[in-house]
Parts: sequence; structure tokens; C-alpha cells
Amino acid sequence: MTDGYDLFSAAYRNDPAPMWEAARASGCPVAHTEAWGGSYMLTRFDDIRDAARNPEQFSSRAVEVAGPLESAGGLLLPPLTSDPPQHKRERDVLMPYFLPARTAAYENFIRTQARTLAEGIAARGSGDAVGDYAEHLTLAVLTELLGVPPGGRFSEWMVRMIRIGGQDQAVRAEVVKEIIAYLDALLTERTAERGDDLISYLVDAEMDGEPLSRKHKLGSAFLVLIAGADTTWSAIGSSIWHLATHDDDRNRLLTEPALMATAVEEFLRAYAPVTVGRISTSDVEMHGRCVHAGERVILPFGAANRDPAVFEAPEEVRIDRRRNRHLTFGTGAHRCLGSNLARLELRIAIEEWLRVMPHFSLANPGTIEWSGGQTRGPQSVDVVVSGKQGQDTVVRARALS
Repeated sequence: MTDGYDLFSAAYRNDPAPMWEAARASGCPVAHTEAWGGSYMLTRFDDIRDAARNPEQFSSRAVEVAGPLESAGGLLLPPLTSDPPQHKRERDVLMPYFLPARTAAYENFIRTQARTLAEGIAARGSGDAVGDYAEHLTLAVLTELLGVPPGGRFSEWMVRMIRIGGQDQAVRAEVVKEIIAYLDALLTERTAERGDDLISYLVDAEMDGEPLSRKHKLGSAFLVLIAGADTTWSAIGSSIWHLATHDDDRNRLLTEPALMATAVEEFLRAYAPVTVGRISTSDVEMHGRCVHAGERVILPFGAANRDPAVFEAPEEVRIDRRRNRHLTFGTGAHRCLGSNLARLELRIAIEEWLRVMPHFSLANPGTIEWSGGQTRGPQSVDVVVSGKQGQDTVVRARALS
């Protein structure tokens, strides 16, 4: 029986695949729970894809998986929390900042940051691939995008907002207040003096020929910050965890670097970090269950990616998998606007890590804990560099660059 699932339980966080598999194999692949405000979870690829592409029936005004059944718990996050036809107008406002050509311009910055962080871990001989690498890299890209100094409270905010906030609305409300105040001050600063960054762009952006409201500007900046943080560093952390625990795949990437593109897609499929919520706009029957108007429906993209009706041997990570139409970035109108940037960060993060540390292993294999709820990924991945370590490793990596 798959009813009564808990998105934040240790069993689900650390390995949700058995629950998804059990639901698909049962008479009804739609599970239900009363936990965290109640929800229905879809587990089949076709159902998740169709719901994501049907905003008339499944509204995005509530994208969170727990908490208040309203727009992102009261937050306006255009275009994430809007439905057609408003959604396209709001998405078009941000689109110029995420076009492939603009995204590609960040490659040198990302590579420099990744190499510096990897060299620091190599020089020490050990480190946390999440806390010492993935988080710092992802937040460096976001601060560059926003035009603000690195460091600050970004990592703490993301953890409190996404990982803790889903279970504690008081914590969530406080961190939302702090982030909004920070972004509001940035908008005021950029209004007085523009820069070449997203905040400055939003100051002068228009929609339908009219300037954006202050609330719209704040919401869009907030969205970029939270959507590109924990999700991306979770994808990077998951990929490095996989390479630390699968020597054959790591060695194959080292000897066949041309496989990197398909490996990235396979890591995205197998370790999809994001689950989103939708709200049913009217009563709808799904596989014999009636979802009533106003009830939450959960779309775990990772479950879609593990559906054996679509993927051959879905539980196997095959870094040379060619047929890979995964739903990690969603689908339809709400497909992730920053997918090109996320792919670029993930590819470079793996390339630079392997360049500096071709051989490494987990320091404590049995202690990996995964986050759950909206975003899933290893909370830490402590590694030990194998073979020649320290400065010799760094020197060799630089010689290859």
C-alpha cells in the first residue's frame, strides 16, 4: 500500500524509488496522503507529463509540495506561479536572460570557479562535494547573475527556505521576509545605478509595454535565486556521489570524455532533484481516484524518469544511454527556464572535478543522508582523494588545462 507517503520521511528521502515502483505496480498508480496538508502523487511518466502540460486542470498557483494551498505559500513568483495566458507574458520578460548564447557566456566564469574549488579540496586531500564544492559553485553563479558580492547568507537562506521551510512555515515566513528585504534593497540600489546584471535588467523591464510592478520585480528575482540554487547543487552532488560509488562509470568518463554529454543527461534522469505541486481546478478522476477541485497533486519528476514503460532498465544508471527523454526540467509551458544554465553548470562541475581529482572515494559510505520535499539531493558527500594527493594533484590538473 503506497497511501500515507511522507515526502520528508527518512525512507522516502533516502530512496523514493521503491514507493514509486510499488504505486505503478498496484491497481492505482496515484497515491494519497493526509500528511503536510494532504496531496495525491502521480507516479507514471504519462500521467506526470500530461498533468504538467495541462494548466487548465492542474494550476501552478501552488507549486510547493507542503504548506498553504495558495500561490507559493503567498509568494508571487512570476512566471512560476502563473497559468496561461498570463504565464507566457511573464516568462517572456525573463527569457532574454536565459537564451543559450547568454548562458554560454558564463562558461569561463563557471570553469574558473569550479577549478579553484576542486583544487582546494584536492590540496587538502578530502572535502565535502556538496558543502565545499557544489553549493559554492552554484551560489557563485547566482551572485554573478544578480550582480552581488559572493558569500553572504545565500546558502543558509536556501536551506531554511526549501529544506526546512516545507515542514516549518514559521521558519519559511521569516526567511522569505529576509530575502525580500535583501532584494528590495538591491532594486533600490540598481534603480539609482544600473549594472550588467539581472536586477538592473528587471529595473527597466516591461511587460505588454508597461513597466513591471515592484512586486513583480521582487518575485522574479526571488524565483531566479531559489530555483537555481538547491536544485543545481543537488544535481551536482548526486552526480559526484554516483561517481564516488561507481568506479566503472568514473573510469569510463576518464577514458571516454566524449561520453560527458550523455552522462550528464543520465545523471539528470536518474537523480532528478525536483518535485512540484499543482492544484486541481475541478474534480477529476485519475485511475479510479477522484481528485477534488482545490486539492494538491504532486508531480515527482524523478518518478517519471524511473518508469519502465518509458525507460529500459530505469533503475540502472547508464552513462551511454542514448534514448533519454527525461522530465527532470519539467515539460510544457513551465519547462525550466534555466535548464541551459543548469546543464552547463553540471557538465563543467563534473569535468573540472575529474580533471583535478580523477580518483576519489566516499569517506563514510554508510552515512549519506538525502534531503526531501521540494528538492532531493545528498546533504553532504564527504570524499577522500585517492592516489597522489595534495599539491601534486593540483599541479597535474593545471598542466592538463
